[in-house]
Amino acid sequence: MPQGLVQPTNAILYAGNPKYLEYEVLTNTSMYPGRLVITDTNEWDIKVAGAGALNVLGVLDVEPNELRETQYGVGDQARVITGDCVVLLKKASGSTITVGLDVEAAAAGMVREYQTAQAAVGYALQAADGDDDEWILVKWTK
Repeated sequence: MPQGLVQPTNAILYAGNPKYLEYEVLTNTSMYPGRLVITDTNEWDIKVAGAGALNVLGVLDVEPNELRETQYGVGDQARVITGDCVVLLKKASGSTITVGLDVEAAAAGMVREYQTAQAAVGYALQAADGDDDEWILVKWTK
């Protein structure tokens, strides 16, 4: 029987020894678990990363007692996952990803195939076609 990776049901962290950072949500536009984030105007505020962002801090985790589909609110304290780990990330629409391909930030904090020099945040452990709303497991290397 073939073995493979099984995506977590309501979590972003799949495996590893992550580091957790705490930040405040300045704007809640697209602030969902599994999205890549960067600092905003202050070093304690975060927002989602844009396409090709070089300053990605990490990945938004799921809030305690919430679902992976629950958006963070303005002023919420958000836990950000970084470090040596495997995380579940939201793939950008139209992006085709193969196993082993480097990925980087796309619009709205999602991921796409690597395009921008030195912007890779990890490499794909799962493949995904160009469909919308797909999740993939990524080995975080940033």
